[in-house]
Amino acid sequence: MPFRVRARAHTTSLFIALLGYIALAVVIDLLTPQSIRLDVYAAVAPLAAAALCTFRQTVVLAVVDFLVMVVLSGVVPDDPQAVNRISAIVGNALLAGASVAVARLLRERDALLDRLRITGEAAQRALLRQLPLRSPEVTVDGFYVSAQQDALVGGDIYEVVETPYGTRVLIGDVQGKGLRALGAGAAVLTAFREAAYYRPRLVDAVSAMEQGLRRYARSSTRRGATASDAQGGPEDQERFVTALVLAVPGGETVAEGPVVPVTLVDCGHLIPYLIESDGRVSELEPAEPGLPLGLGELVDRPRTVQHLALPADARVFTCTDGVTEARAPDGTFYPLAERLGGWAALSTPELLDRLRADLDVHTRGRLQDDAAVLVVERTRR
Repeated sequence: MPFRVRARAHTTSLFIALLGYIALAVVIDLLTPQSIRLDVYAAVAPLAAAALCTFRQTVVLAVVDFLVMVVLSGVVPDDPQAVNRISAIVGNALLAGASVAVARLLRERDALLDRLRITGEAAQRALLRQLPLRSPEVTVDGFYVSAQQDALVGGDIYEVVETPYGTRVLIGDVQGKGLRALGAGAAVLTAFREAAYYRPRLVDAVSAMEQGLRRYARSSTRRGATASDAQGGPEDQERFVTALVLAVPGGETVAEGPVVPVTLVDCGHLIPYLIESDGRVSELEPAEPGLPLGLGELVDRPRTVQHLALPADARVFTCTDGVTEARAPDGTFYPLAERLGGWAALSTPELLDRLRADLDVHTRGRLQDDAAVLVVERTRR
């Protein structure tokens, strides 16, 4: 059942229960001596409705409560304490009015939050496109889970760019997590999208990403210490980004051949896995692990480019350390390699669904870091 349908059914049940509460207060008031007035407690119903029900339901309960007070006070002609009756009516009227006012404020707040959420989701989706992403060469599926509540993106990044040289895939992990790492991640993504298309050599595209990160760090430093970390501040000059960049050349020969030539540049990222059609899972360990983006200037040599020939029906699985370092309540790390070995025969959507559900079970729904997963496979024709 959709969330909005469930919410509507829930408020309707509460509305009926509060109407029943008013009716019960009336019955008890009529059955007890006139010196004991319990009808004033009916005013609790619209107050509760202001917090729990819709605006329209709150107005209905407020009107019903007020009419009940007027009728009950009017059908007691021998009551010597007329002032008390008037006070009770006025008091209930004030409470009913306050309930309607509170309900109106809550309604406006919820509408504002809805607009902010829609705007925020649009902005975040502009940064990270929704998976799966397809090109003539490869299909990339996966998922992204932010460790920060109500955020769609955070410190992990990914992208798939179709270029004149084939398809280039990026996955990265910014130092830090959540929205505070968003600025550095956006800088790397922007540089990758531009350089991947215009730089024929993959290693040159990676160099452009590192330059983009350095420019962001310098501009963050100039903004001064008054800027918050979420918007970029002095501490951003120390941020680095682990990344794995993968390229598959275009052309009919590649698209239909028994193997797929893949070029990898590792920038201190986790080692990806190769999932073969026969169920074997192995690590694609780089010839020489590279330094993360932002630290490349510590060595005076270009980054290592690795050329692989992978089986055409194999898949490349890569993720960020939010997956491998996910902890159970007892501190146990998530056994990713073991799980992949047991799920290698599953289709990619099934594998991803199983992995995401298993992560939730392992961490009891409390992921400590942003988690991104990509599965790269040749596009089926």
